[in-house]
Amino acid sequence: MVQNSKHNNMENFEEYLMVKYPDLFYKKEDGSLECPCGAWVPEGWETIIDELCGAITNYVKGTYHSERIITSKKYYFWFGCYKFLDWNHKQFVKLFPKYNKWGYNKPYFAFAEKFRAQYCKYVGFNRVYTPPVKIDQIKEKFGGLRFYYSGGDDKVDGMVTFASYLCSKTCEVSGEKGELCSSGGWYKTLAPKIREESPYNSYKSTKQ
Repeated sequence: MVQNSKHNNMENFEEYLMVKYPDLFYKKEDGSLECPCGAWVPEGWETIIDELCGAITNYVKGTYHSERIITSKKYYFWFGCYKFLDWNHKQFVKLFPKYNKWGYNKPYFAFAEKFRAQYCKYVGFNRVYTPPVKIDQIKEKFGGLRFYYSGGDDKVDGMVTFASYLCSKTCEVSGEKGELCSSGGWYKTLAPKIREESPYNSYKSTKQ
């Protein structure tokens, strides 16, 4: 895994994230950005967090759904007429199924379309975007990722969950494949070769 340890010559990874993804962070009264509880990420996980912040930013900015808005009470009148006509037609073909053919139904469809065209005049649509995401804190705890934020939706939750899973399989130090290890009550996710080096040679895999 390629790491971004130099942070484009910035002082630390938190600053790097703020500059690259300003919309994900809170603003102080003076306009400067802040992460209230800090953003500290082990070097081996920096690429994962970088990609996570990019995915969240692109999703929040580019994803929306359409919300229907009734622009006039006339909508309800014409929609009621349409539904009444539709109900009567359904009752008619139940009683007289032999008339449920295109030739007999064509006048009904033409008439119903006029009602539909009328009520559609009074319907508008607004774009509803995903609630903005603001990062409260990013850190490692017990060998796992803790990514605290506000806003977003279930898809953002899924992105964070997936990133947490990737971190649980990635060495905090090297960015290579790792596993959860412990030493005297301390936990870290480490690659086998990293556990052979100081100061990590006391860590043992929790799978053992």
